[in-house]
Amino acid sequence: MSEKLDGSSATYFLKDHEFGVCSRNMELYEDDENSFWKVARALDIEEKLKSTHLNIAIQGELIGEGIQDNRLRLRGQTVRFFNAFDIDKFEYFPYKDFLDLMEKLVLPTVPIMESDYKLENNIEAIIKKATVKNMICKEVWAEGIVIRPHLEKIDLLLSIESFNTGRVSFKAINPEFLLKYGELGL
Repeated sequence: MSEKLDGSSATYFLKDHEFGVCSRNMELYEDDENSFWKVARALDIEEKLKSTHLNIAIQGELIGEGIQDNRLRLRGQTVRFFNAFDIDKFEYFPYKDFLDLMEKLVLPTVPIMESDYKLENNIEAIIKKATVKNMICKEVWAEGIVIRPHLEKIDLLLSIESFNTGRVSFKAINPEFLLKYGELGL
């Protein structure tokens, strides 16, 4: 279980020795003023991905000044990673392998709240777990939590119904975050 950060989705990839940077829905041209590219250069992500000798993509949340009202009150901008994807195998790294990769590449992950969480069959208990303060900036509410299995699981029915990979993963949004930032629609 990790904390869901309030930022902008960012993907950095290396495919056949070509480095690329993507926002949620598109690949971005390199630009000295673009936050996604500035962070890539500041963290030396291209060289770090090259050191893996893999066709790989890493996904994270871009956070900081100028992003989603910077609710975390950060100076500058950075990214916190939550996924690694082997492009050639067309599969996500298992949780432990992802953590090992981030440690090897010296790249930050999203805050990990529990590594041994056992999924409860109780929505209220899950919402209670999501109703927490942010681990980066303790004065603000966390956006919520993300729960994923240690080993990737694919649900074929989910894949067919939603036209995606069928990857098992879900989010629980913090109701206090929704109330605080007026996104509850009340």
